[in-house]
Amino acid sequence: MSALRFSSLIILFPILFAACGRSDLIRIRLLSPISETKKDHSIFSNLTSVSTSKTTSADPKTSGGSLYFLFKSIGLGYTTVTTNFEKTSLKLKETTTLKTNFADVAFGIGENYTFMWGAGVLTGGKWETSLEYESKTFNPKHNYLGGHSLFFVLGHHGFGFETLLGYRMNRITSEFDGTKIPNYMGKSPTVKDVSYESPNIRLTTAQVQLGIGFTF
Repeated sequence: MSALRFSSLIILFPILFAACGRSDLIRIRLLSPISETKKDHSIFSNLTSVSTSKTTSADPKTSGGSLYFLFKSIGLGYTTVTTNFEKTSLKLKETTTLKTNFADVAFGIGENYTFMWGAGVLTGGKWETSLEYESKTFNPKHNYLGGHSLFFVLGHHGFGFETLLGYRMNRITSEFDGTKIPNYMGKSPTVKDVSYESPNIRLTTAQVQLGIGFTF
């Protein structure tokens, strides 16, 4: 471990331990994503070579939720996120559904106005991708799914309830099992115009969250 990292840990841990003593409440918090950061998450390249039409990327759509239990200023949580995104051209359409589950650890400070932050580790999930070319469909397989996340939540407390506003960023990694894209996914059986951007996928999704909390 480098001296810089070791020094950072020496500074960080006393701050965290001090923060954990600043709240005397037990909190249960529920959050749900309301918007997804706009970004092109496509994994295939050369879609425009199949036609002269420009490709169109639909805004990612997210669903899911987070549940946290905080005892005073430290707690655990569980988050499930499903993100759907697609990209289309005249003849090709790429659609992906990414389902991820995270085990979270959280820290919080404050009483009436609170700040919670933490990190999560991917504990399970599923990646489904489909490439449609006219009447044909290709479904690449993935043999690995990993990742982690960071999040923070602002809260306002009053009369036993909390209103919450959060932001979560998830970094996901995956890789294909080596399946080649069929030649018919192109202009002719002998010309392959579609390829992977990379067999190893690394993407970042981010969501704005709203939620409520209960205090005891």
